[in-house]
Amino acid sequence: MSVKIRLSLDYILSMIGGTGLNYVTAKRVSMLLGVSTKSAGRILARLEDEGFIERYSNRAYRVKRSKLYLNDGI
Repeated sequence: MSVKIRLSLDYILSMIGGTGLNYVTAKRVSMLLGVSTKSAGRILARLEDEGFIERYSNRAYRVKRSKLYLNDGI
């Protein structure tokens, strides 16, 4: 049996932003959010499409801190 869980974009951004890391990987995001690495990869792809992160290498994404803070109202 599988369970589907929806995570809000604000929650995901707060979790990633709260780490203080400049770079994240699918493995790190999967550990933070408690999802599979495949789901984490899809989340990172969506965040990249939205402009919150940008691909740095095959595995890592650079977090755009200014974009995170603008979304958070800071």
